[in-house]
Amino acid sequence: MTHPAVPVPTPRDRVLRYALMKLARDLDARFEALLLTGRISKWYSEIGHEGVTVPAGLTLEAGDVLCTLHRDLGAILACYLDPARTFPDLGFGDPDGRRPDPQAVLYRLACQLLGKADGFSQGVERSFHYGWLAPEYGIFHLGMISHLGAMIPVAAGCALARRLAGTDRVAITFIGEGGTSTGDFHEGLNMAAVWKLPLVLVIENNRYAFSTPAYLQYAAERLADRGPGYGIEAVNVDGNDPDAMAAAYARAFARAREGWGPTLIEAMIGRMRGHSEGDDSLKVVPTEEHRRYVAEDPVPGYARQLEAAGLLDAERRAGIDARIAELVAGALDAALAAAEPRRETAWRPVFAPAPELPPPPPAPPPSDDASRRVTYVDAIHQALVEEMENDPAVILLGQDIGRFEGAFRVTRGLWQRWPERVLDTPIAESGALGVAAGAALLGWRPVVEMQFADFVSCGFNQIVNMLAKLFYRWQLPCPVVVRLPSGGGVGSGPFHSQNPEGWFTHVAGLKVVCPATARDAKGLLKAAIRDPNPVIFCEHKFLYRRVRDELPAGDLAEPLGVAQVRRAGRDLTLVGYGVSTWTCLNAADELAREGVEAEVVDLRTLVPLDEATLLASVRKTGRALVVHEAQLTGGFGAEVAARLADAAFPFLDAPVRRVAFPDRPVPFARALEQALIPDAQRVLAAARELLAW
Repeated sequence: MTHPAVPVPTPRDRVLRYALMKLARDLDARFEALLLTGRISKWYSEIGHEGVTVPAGLTLEAGDVLCTLHRDLGAILACYLDPARTFPDLGFGDPDGRRPDPQAVLYRLACQLLGKADGFSQGVERSFHYGWLAPEYGIFHLGMISHLGAMIPVAAGCALARRLAGTDRVAITFIGEGGTSTGDFHEGLNMAAVWKLPLVLVIENNRYAFSTPAYLQYAAERLADRGPGYGIEAVNVDGNDPDAMAAAYARAFARAREGWGPTLIEAMIGRMRGHSEGDDSLKVVPTEEHRRYVAEDPVPGYARQLEAAGLLDAERRAGIDARIAELVAGALDAALAAAEPRRETAWRPVFAPAPELPPPPPAPPPSDDASRRVTYVDAIHQALVEEMENDPAVILLGQDIGRFEGAFRVTRGLWQRWPERVLDTPIAESGALGVAAGAALLGWRPVVEMQFADFVSCGFNQIVNMLAKLFYRWQLPCPVVVRLPSGGGVGSGPFHSQNPEGWFTHVAGLKVVCPATARDAKGLLKAAIRDPNPVIFCEHKFLYRRVRDELPAGDLAEPLGVAQVRRAGRDLTLVGYGVSTWTCLNAADELAREGVEAEVVDLRTLVPLDEATLLASVRKTGRALVVHEAQLTGGFGAEVAARLADAAFPFLDAPVRRVAFPDRPVPFARALEQALIPDAQRVLAAARELLAW
């Protein structure tokens, strides 16, 4: 492959680079001063990075996606600001009417850093963690989460979204050399390479991470040398040379737009500031080395280049400085005087409003024809087929879901019908979930299959720190369904049998669904896919081919957050979900032979929880027994018991009891597994104790 031609920068282009670099430098200095005086709580200085970041922002075109890290202020400014209105004396022609006034942009940025009400996230998000999607003028900026490499899969997901949409738009993201040691660096870059996604990844290599010198971080001479290992283009560039960086970006973006896949750019810069306010760079970087970095400072260094080329004289430089001083002072003075966020903002919703679903069709009349009864696993398959037919934005991601058709054959035949929308991922749970987050933010509806629920722990960060928090942070919907084949009873041992729903019910911003029947498996999955929020969908493997339902014709979508009384009673309430619903029903059958009328409530959805149905049952029966297969300590049964103690205490005739898996891993041998899994006999014993009160 030949390299795409690199456009020759015009003199005006180069002057603009300098002006934006100087603006970023002066803003940075003011923010540092605010930090030192206690006006802001956190600031990560970009000083020394401007030669890397500003050319990146200027390379972006409408529809491209910018995913920033801590020290990428210059990229943000270059991306947001209209050159003609920001620097009217530099001759950039007519203003871009789609873009806001630069003073207003800088004001919002300053408010963001100060935690003011007019910041991009109204005070709920600090520093550069915010996102701003403004498609009316082409800005798609996603701020980072603090787990460094975690944004690389998200950026890859944005690139995937752009490719699926049939555009030639590009996503760019950044990482420090320290962050290249994270697993997400590999997972995200590898997936981008395999799928040839239009992604540009920039390593801002200042050689010291937080405090660790490069020789203790990696053994390679250059991080760019990793590129050939991924089968992608990789270059090492002097990050203090804005023109060299601009040329590297131009080439990388051109390659991406032409379908050649990602590019890895390693930008070498000097560490002129510490990692954070508690880090004195001189305690990390030897004095002589630090002096060399100061001498190579890209902002004054680039000014000297332009002066030597006759593009920047004292008068023009003074004019730029005066305009920057005006912009910075105006923005910061206004931001310092701006209103603090109202206390009510802390209670902003964690969930986007869900669409109204059509009434579910009634159950068909009973039939003796076994062929009409659909298994739990086939019901899930039907839901995926129907939603992919009805909504072209639905995409599937997961290990072996394509040609192999999934570990449990849930996705059989789907890859053949929708090869572009059924994506086999490498063994990279965090990468797949990050890709899903990025694609969802740009309008797609990913459904991610974990081969086994247990493996979701490898992607925990993306779920609890990215997916769960996005709507609260940015008020942007993020419709991702994570399918988890869960549970024991099939002799799979401690790494393939866990019930992890309790890991996620504790995290605000996640919906958690645990269907017990084939009808619910289909109806709740269809509703989950249509929901604008991340949904953890737990499918109990024991039920896959043991539970059957006759499903109605029509659009079967069951609303989330609605429990169901599976059996009416007056003496005792048995509460279950998933496989435990059947355990409760079996126990209720035995209790009925003893003259006890047990009511069985199937929660179906743990978050949101249908407290009304639960409380109505317990107020009627006066006794409650909660059953689940997950471990006892910290299991969701504890939350149910606490809610009942709060809201139904006057109606209780006995303590709320729980029957759950003991606090043990799930053993492999069937005899050992069955010794620990809650069964009808354990439920019966606990029920009889409650009835004796």
